[in-house]
Amino acid sequence: MNSNLAIVPASNTTLALVPAPAPAPPPPPPPPTTALRGRSFTSVYDDVMARADAMLPDRIVHVADLRMTPEGHIELPGGTRYRLNDWARKGVASMLGLRWDRWFQSASGEERAEEVNRRFSRTPGEKKIRAWRDDSGEANGIARAFLAPGFTPIDDARIFERMHAMMKGLLDEYRFTSVQFTDSTTHYTAVHVEAFDIDGDRLHPGWHLRNSETGASALSLDDHFMRLVCTNGLMLRVGGKRSLYRTHRAIEDDQLAAALVIAIGRLPERWRISFEWMRTAKTITVPHPDDAVAAILGDSAEVPKALLEEAQRVVLRDGDLTRFGIVQAITLVAHQTNKDPDVRFHMERLAGDYLAATPAQAA
Repeated sequence: MNSNLAIVPASNTTLALVPAPAPAPPPPPPPPTTALRGRSFTSVYDDVMARADAMLPDRIVHVADLRMTPEGHIELPGGTRYRLNDWARKGVASMLGLRWDRWFQSASGEERAEEVNRRFSRTPGEKKIRAWRDDSGEANGIARAFLAPGFTPIDDARIFERMHAMMKGLLDEYRFTSVQFTDSTTHYTAVHVEAFDIDGDRLHPGWHLRNSETGASALSLDDHFMRLVCTNGLMLRVGGKRSLYRTHRAIEDDQLAAALVIAIGRLPERWRISFEWMRTAKTITVPHPDDAVAAILGDSAEVPKALLEEAQRVVLRDGDLTRFGIVQAITLVAHQTNKDPDVRFHMERLAGDYLAATPAQAA
């Protein structure tokens, strides 16, 4: 007998065969879960220490004793020669009052060396030169920066050594989702392994550490949030204050360790405030979101106009016209279109400042 038929009474005396209801279809499979991907603290620590091994000892020299060769190398007293990376070249140009690319675009190596050496010989004072080992063998090293003799950098290796000694257990709860180096800065982004649900958005809170061993920026540690669905990042200042900000000057190891422990240890309390800003921002509609993007990014010298315009296109295309949607559009462009970690840093900071200005209650 057909299993899809059932016997039901047709009247008081007869029975009829009618089709039985079709079995309910199985429930759809749950949506795929995006897994958090990242590196352990130990893995990043090992890389930082290996990178530090490539540093050459700092040299303090009189500027007038420096010479440029026709090959574009800087020769120090004693014959040591350094190649210049882009940041060091900018430093030399600033020190000597040169517009390097414009002035030397069509100059020969000999002409460039003659002009630079003339200015070296007339420049008083000393500079601290930081350099990498040059594994290519082209020179004795690669100049990283020309700094004031009294500049006392807080190197990445010191920071991670203090973390390793004082906080390794705590840092095992984080995964490093991004580690990026430029000629002038370093960026480390780490998020907590536990995700938090903010009205349907899964967010991993954490921190972003930015540093410069070459005088380009202070040491800073900011509250960071990663939206798992698109891996956008966002940096926030709670109470108008960053978790850690310190200019490069002398500091004892114990003081540095204490500053790091306090900064990372108090993050969970700050996250709760940030989550409330996000929930409220999701309820506030902005009439002209493209104008809001222009107001957020337009005054920043660090954000190219092309990225501002792309963020305007994205916020209108995606259709989330809330304060939260504006933040997401900016951070999406910062992450996917932009490739410069320093520009991304500024865009995520500016978006975070906008979110932090969210009113306590939706209108």
